[in-house]
This record gives sequence, C-alpha cells and structure tokens, in this order.
Amino acid sequence: MSRPARRQQRRRQRRVALAPPPPPAPPPPGPSLGRIALGALVWLAGSVTYFLLFAVRETTARGFVDGARWLTGGQPGAMAVAGWLAVFTVFGLIWVLLLIRRRVPRGWLFALGAVIVALSPTMVALFPMQGFPIVHLISGAGGSGFVTGMRWGAAAAIIPFLVVPFALVKDAPRGPVTAGVVLFVVATLIGAPLTA
Repeated sequence: MSRPARRQQRRRQRRVALAPPPPPAPPPPGPSLGRIALGALVWLAGSVTYFLLFAVRETTARGFVDGARWLTGGQPGAMAVAGWLAVFTVFGLIWVLLLIRRRVPRGWLFALGAVIVALSPTMVALFPMQGFPIVHLISGAGGSGFVTGMRWGAAAAIIPFLVVPFALVKDAPRGPVTAGVVLFVVATLIGAPLTA
C-alpha cells in the first residue's frame, strides 16, 4: 500500500473514532395511567365479587344441590353424577384453560378464568374434606349419592393434577399418559352412579 493511501486510511479511522456515538433509542412507552387505573378497578371489583361469593358459598352450594335434586328427582345414581360434576367441573375447566391457552383469543381465556373463579367458592363448600360439615347442605333425597359422587369427583380432579406434571417432568410419552388420565376420569364418572 502506498504512503498516500495509508495516510488516507488513517484519516478515515480518526474520523470514525472522533464521530459521536449514536443517541440511545428512546425507552418504549409504559402503560398509560388510564390502563393502570382500569386494571386496578377490575382487580378490585373481581376481588370484592370473589369474597362476596365466598360469603354466600353455602347459599350457592345449597342452590346447586337443590337444583341437582330438582333435575334428577333425587335418584341416587343421578345425584352421584351431579356430585361428581360439582367437584370435577372447576378442575376440568382449569385443564381446558391450560390446553387451549395458545389457540384462542385472550378475551376467551379471561372469560373462562372468570367462570373458574366464580365456581370455585361453591366447589370449596362442597368439597368432601375431613371435618368439613356439609351434611346440612346435602341432607334430603339423594344426599348419600351426592356425597359418593363428590368422592369420585375428588379423585378424578386431584389425581390427574398429580400425575400429569410428574409425567411431564419425567419426559413420559404424552399419548399413553393422556389416554390413562382420560380413562381414569371416565372410570370415576362411571363408578360414581354404580356405587351410589
């Protein structure tokens, strides 16, 4: 390389070195104050509604049982299916929410989440836990069948929640795990009226 070409190259390098750095990119705009206020208002209204539902959960649970008794005529087998549904519905909807979360618009996910939240106090009131008095809620025709159905529904609701995450962590084949869980849930639904 000739001496003038080297000088010219050095001048270019000095110009590049002396050039000021480009200004930093402006930060992305944050959420507006109106959006934050609306979100806080929705959260507050949802919390108040949820605690009100918990305050009247025995009323809603009694309404569910009375409605099931009216629909089924108090038949033990049909009441067992109603008891199974009372416990399994919330857990089943949570599974649906997890499975469709990437396939449906966000508005539908929020709506399904709202249904789950609205149903959960009633399910908690009816859940057959040790020492939780539900006798006054289910006394009457088909009450024992309803309790039997709740016990089957509790197994159908809880065991998949324990098995599936464990199977995913262990990298078990998804097809057999899914088939096994579905068969177990169907078996509990069939077993509830048969044992009522």
